[in-house]
Amino acid sequence: MLSHRLESEQHCWIVCDGDIDPEWVESLNSVLDDNRLLTLPSGERIQFGPNVNFLFETHELTQASPATVSRMGVVYVSDEATDPKALVGAWLAQQTEADRGKLEMLINPAFYQCLEWVYQNVRTSI
Repeated sequence: MLSHRLESEQHCWIVCDGDIDPEWVESLNSVLDDNRLLTLPSGERIQFGPNVNFLFETHELTQASPATVSRMGVVYVSDEATDPKALVGAWLAQQTEADRGKLEMLINPAFYQCLEWVYQNVRTSI
């Protein structure tokens, strides 16, 4: 097994992207609480310092136990908040007036037509 020790001032994020499965997430409860200790099935223990953070990106928490959720900070981001058209509009609003007009000519309508094509023709595997 490869091991790497982080310097205490070096921050690290461990990102878990996907559905939360009770089989594996319950084993992280001791990492997410004050112990910050992970015990592997082999019995090996890994101690995490305060410079290591976990980020879980998931669509739902229905399979997460209350014990797990209580150890996390939960941030809900609605579909509307991640709408590409709204994000582009917000970005355009931050540009200078002169640049905004030029950018809008480049973005409209080609970007939105391409985006619409992706919505209609591309299917995600998840």
